[in-house]
Amino acid sequence: MVFPFMGTLFTAVLSAALALVMPSAAAYAPVATVFFCAWLGCVGVGLLLPRPHEQEPPSQADYEEHGLGPLMTDAPPAQLYLDLMKRVILNLCYHEQSHQVVLARSVDEGRATPELASRFSMRARVLGEDVSLNTLSMIGLRRLDSLQACISALVAEGIRGDLLEAGCAKGGACIFMRAALRAHRDTERTVFCCDTFADQPPPPSPLRVALVRPLYLGMGWLTARLPLAAHRWLYGRLMRLQRSFPVDEEHVSDDTVSSFIFFLTHTHYLRPQAGARLGSSLAHVKSHFARLGLLDDQVRFLPGFFSSTLPGAPFDQLALLRLDGDLYPSTRDALVHCYPKLAVGGFCIVDDYFSFNECRRAVDEYRDAHGVTDELVRIDRMSVMWRRGQ
Repeated sequence: MVFPFMGTLFTAVLSAALALVMPSAAAYAPVATVFFCAWLGCVGVGLLLPRPHEQEPPSQADYEEHGLGPLMTDAPPAQLYLDLMKRVILNLCYHEQSHQVVLARSVDEGRATPELASRFSMRARVLGEDVSLNTLSMIGLRRLDSLQACISALVAEGIRGDLLEAGCAKGGACIFMRAALRAHRDTERTVFCCDTFADQPPPPSPLRVALVRPLYLGMGWLTARLPLAAHRWLYGRLMRLQRSFPVDEEHVSDDTVSSFIFFLTHTHYLRPQAGARLGSSLAHVKSHFARLGLLDDQVRFLPGFFSSTLPGAPFDQLALLRLDGDLYPSTRDALVHCYPKLAVGGFCIVDDYFSFNECRRAVDEYRDAHGVTDELVRIDRMSVMWRRGQ
């Protein structure tokens, strides 16, 4: 009863006003009334819709449960510095604006198709199993803790050599390497950051999103229901259009194809507004180092595919090799060109050993072919490492 009464009243008032100002325009009053009633109806529906549930902020107990409680009062300044650096790199300080959109699973744990995250998960962030658009790294706290322990051991035991990450993305792990060297007052080693540094295109305009999104949603719904063979064909064609990874259809697993299709069909959720993500171009990554005061002569960047940049890379010996190339050719190329230069007692860390079957296959094949028998030590549900003994 309210809406018809307000519509009639609005029509009478509008008609009288138009008759006084522009007599010929009074005939349009019923049309205006229809639009007004439609708008009023939308407002009413909006008022009746339930409000989104606001997630409770993590408590002190939540942080302590995941190894993020306060340090001991007698902790040295270097330890306090690195603890804070981890929280900054993982965006634990401002996770409310972390735009967490996807939860990933470990293959070894029966990895399911990725899913959209409805709320922040402290456990996923600590384990490095979420994808956040504006964290400096997605490797999680456990892998950062392990990286710190490795660097501390190298410094304490005097094992010479530089540090290198093959696949540094936004630079978070390399930033932490440089921070750890500074904490140890190590001025001899260099951190090498290797990646294609191919950034994503800027977010589209809101008008373009509004016009294209219905068509994109329809195509995404249809694409998600195609058979695996069609997904593989689509994967092969679209991978040729990107500049982040070398194209490899021979070794790609069904799980990777399924994950690729998920990201493809959910791109509209993964594109935030301008300024809501951290980029991965070379300029962006250098800026990430600079904002933390860590961009100096002890950081070198090698942009391009590993097969092109690593054979002539300007280092003689490595003390730490971190592999985060995800797929088979990236992992294989990094091992072929870098592992022979890894010092005895140095560490080799594989970020995606349990995430991508292609990565695991490349590592296992290389170890078997070169007689590497050093024990694999599991870091978390996705990553492993070993220390070179020969």
